[in-house]
Amino acid sequence: MALSWSYLQIMAPAHLFTRFSIAALLLTTGFCAQAQDAPADAGWQVCNETSFILRAASAYTVAGKSTASGWLNLFSGECTIIDAPIGAARYLYTESANAHQGGIREWKGSVTHCALDTDFKSDPELPCDLQNLETRPYFAVDPAEQRTSLVEPADYGAKAEAAGTQRLLMDAGYAVSKVDGNPGRQTSRALSKFLKDKDMDSTAGARDKFIALEAAAIARQNDVGVIVCNRANMRMWTAIAHRENAGWETRGWWPIEPNSCSRPHTKSVKNLDPHIFALLEAEGDDASDLILKSESAVPAQFCIAESRFATLERENCFDRGYRPASFRPLDKTKDGVQVNLGVDDFVENAPGGLRR
Repeated sequence: MALSWSYLQIMAPAHLFTRFSIAALLLTTGFCAQAQDAPADAGWQVCNETSFILRAASAYTVAGKSTASGWLNLFSGECTIIDAPIGAARYLYTESANAHQGGIREWKGSVTHCALDTDFKSDPELPCDLQNLETRPYFAVDPAEQRTSLVEPADYGAKAEAAGTQRLLMDAGYAVSKVDGNPGRQTSRALSKFLKDKDMDSTAGARDKFIALEAAAIARQNDVGVIVCNRANMRMWTAIAHRENAGWETRGWWPIEPNSCSRPHTKSVKNLDPHIFALLEAEGDDASDLILKSESAVPAQFCIAESRFATLERENCFDRGYRPASFRPLDKTKDGVQVNLGVDDFVENAPGGLRR
């Protein structure tokens, strides 16, 4: 079985930022033509054929009682064996590591089982909440299936290790322009530079290189994207706009409590012309929210909505069920920018102002 991804944006690191769901991209199943089935006594083999570092939680059900455990970490191109009773219903939930820019991707289904952000194993005799466990949406796996391959739409297959190296080099800030699983001269030069920067031998094994690349990508996380910090004494709501291919992408809203920060964009914003808009939530039913000053004689206009939204256009807002708002431009010469907003950055909203 080959399972492809869906997408969930999650702000990182978890102790500082908030979660915000964006969209589901794709969820399909099929047979993996890349590999032969494992022998009957080899257990259940789970393989990472994606360009992401993955961590997997598994579950099985016997006599109506479920046991779930996690996490198993898998670098691109790696496989692992998961124990499960013969014939028992099997389930899997997988997500990408937070080393990658752009948030966490999920490989999921619709069957709920216990889970936790840290390592865990559930008791089949107790419900999740009585074990102080959360839940995740697992996908079902045929108990007769001996190999389950986690894939992306690009379906790298045997090229997963190379694709994973390319993605981590990009995440760590090295000059790789695309992830395609074909390690050409650009990838080789970037990897050589990385190994030299880290005083690593070029003969180091693939796992050692992945470990070093993951650490470098995590270290770079706070230097990319957009971080918005609320220095006011009221809750703040923020939206972000940036160039996307030949057009613009605008998304909102991220709630930010007083003296807290959120990260609405988790990729490099260099040359993407990032803009933000924000509201300070009014206290009382008759009060109006305060809106962010644009700080420009000719403000950049983008479309916003009352509730959470995402749009790829900035024109004809009213015709499309949105409202125009004046966004503030951010520095586009750097990979990342942090914006600290206090009450002095806001002004009173016009009559009929936006509320969530």
